[in-house]
Amino acid sequence: MRPQGDATWTVGLIPMIEPEVVTEIISNISDVALIISKKGQVLGVMASPGFMPHSGLGTWEGRMLDEELTVESLPKFRQRLAEFIADKDTVLPVELNHVARNGQPEFPIRYSFHKIGTDGALLMLGRDLRPIAEMQQQLVAAQIALEKDYEAQREYDTRFRVLMSVNAEPTMFVRVSDGKITDTNPAGAVFFDTAEKNLVGQSFSDLFQGKQAAHLISNLTESASTEAPGPMDAVSIAKRGNVTITPKLFRSGGEHMLLCRMSQKDDDGPQTNALQDKLDALYKNGVEGIVFVTGNGTILSANSAFMNLSDVTHTGSIQGRSIADFLSRGSVDLNVLLDNATRAGAMRLYATQLVSEHGTERPIEISTTRLQAQDATIFALIFRDANRIEGLRAPAAQLTEVDRKSVVELIGSQALKDIVAKTTDVVEKMCIETAVELTSNNRVAAAEMLGLSRQSLYVKLRKYDLL
Repeated sequence: MRPQGDATWTVGLIPMIEPEVVTEIISNISDVALIISKKGQVLGVMASPGFMPHSGLGTWEGRMLDEELTVESLPKFRQRLAEFIADKDTVLPVELNHVARNGQPEFPIRYSFHKIGTDGALLMLGRDLRPIAEMQQQLVAAQIALEKDYEAQREYDTRFRVLMSVNAEPTMFVRVSDGKITDTNPAGAVFFDTAEKNLVGQSFSDLFQGKQAAHLISNLTESASTEAPGPMDAVSIAKRGNVTITPKLFRSGGEHMLLCRMSQKDDDGPQTNALQDKLDALYKNGVEGIVFVTGNGTILSANSAFMNLSDVTHTGSIQGRSIADFLSRGSVDLNVLLDNATRAGAMRLYATQLVSEHGTERPIEISTTRLQAQDATIFALIFRDANRIEGLRAPAAQLTEVDRKSVVELIGSQALKDIVAKTTDVVEKMCIETAVELTSNNRVAAAEMLGLSRQSLYVKLRKYDLL
């Protein structure tokens, strides 16, 4: 009896296998089985049921296998076939690519060579490599995508570093969960008289002193969570003075972060606050209507005096509306006001009619000033009731005594139709002059005010020699 591990295959160990069984075994242990001659001619083809290009393999029989291989696979096949025929001890399997036929793309097969008889026929057992090739392609695609992500991350990190370095305002990123500083710009390190590497990882609250320091992170988070976040004051240990902190709350990587921008509080802060209080009191309690609008005329805020003029009940019903809704000539008045203020910086005493919430009209005068609010341009409009002033002014649109006598003298010498036509010309010229004067020679606005097209206005300007 042989010891365990020394058993070997002998001729008598395997009984004779029927040909049908052999065919079934070969088809189950390989995807493709080829019987070829020593010259490389295909004598028979077998394929497993799951092999995809099975329908086109029947055309290989009787043809040279070289005709079914790609150019780069021919040298490898011929070399392995020659080595196998020469009875070399070890003939390694070979990976061959078959050409595309019958609508099927190229497909790789890994073949091993076997002897099956003395008549010179050879058996090539092939294993389909397409699943492995697809997996390799997926790995390569994933690696390329990963490299692109790394490159994009490095690019954004570089931009972030450059932006932080050129920012003159001390800025820090603080993690809300533990209050630690995760990043800072050089201005932040200079602001606290230390190095950047010493700040990163340090508790943000340790940079400040006083009662607020213990609850600084929670107070900043609560302030940044409100609809109108505002700055907070804290006492710096390094600066030995008040520091204004402006927080911005955001989420990054599943964690809440604070972007804290800091500035040294100036010594003239109380004076500035006092002036601010005075301006607020003037806005709220002033007798003139004050309205702040955007560049397109949308109302940002209005004081109580304007609410009284326009008969508006509360501020919530006026914010977001256009100021043109309260002007008698609507967008014409608005364009005149904003265009002139944009060009000259301000416009004084523009006369028009204010339309109240209930549709009543009253004469007013408007002064407009252009203001710069951070990156946006806004306009401040001051409304003055002109009811009493209108009574003191001489009528500007009435015919003079000389004009009236000139018209009377025409009676009897000319027909009524001609007299009316000449009188109409006088009134028309006066209206055009007034419109051009009101719009500061803005022809487009004057044409809108008169209800004319620009071409018609230019014709009448030439007619009355007003160009």
